[in-house]
Amino acid sequence: MEPLIHFIVPFTALTLVGVKFRKALPISLLAILPDLDALFLVHRSLSHSLVVLLSVMVPFLLLTYKFKPSLYSYGFLGLMSVASHLVLDLFAGYTPILWPLYGYSIWIQAGLVAHVGSSPSLALSAKVKVLTQPVTFQPFQSLDAPLFTGEGLILSVILIMPVLLGAFKLRWQR
Repeated sequence: MEPLIHFIVPFTALTLVGVKFRKALPISLLAILPDLDALFLVHRSLSHSLVVLLSVMVPFLLLTYKFKPSLYSYGFLGLMSVASHLVLDLFAGYTPILWPLYGYSIWIQAGLVAHVGSSPSLALSAKVKVLTQPVTFQPFQSLDAPLFTGEGLILSVILIMPVLLGAFKLRWQR
């Protein structure tokens, strides 16, 4: 999935629940971090593991809760932002989300298809498949990865519109 969508989903969610733009922006940018593994010529590696993420973040969250409680909420929101990336990728291809506890990458394929024929009937076909394959972290020579696509761009614009309208509404009310 493209970085624009990985950013815009947590940004929209955070701002719609009341997190200010200036705080939501850096927290949402954290959602792009798992894809930095591509710079090392391997993609969907251990950076896409919820187990690895939690093993790094839980001690950090416990320390901030004990010594700097004011930062705890930012750490927790950062964890949720990065976790949103992993969950989105589960629906876009094989993702080693449970590695090393589970040695298989998981891909959840979901869909609902409507068939409309010449007769006035509607046939719906729903499917959800959970596919697995052994985890392999194979380096590659090069990667052509879209930063955004037309579909991702319009989806991002649609998601950000309520946030922007809310911000303009607040300015108009002042």
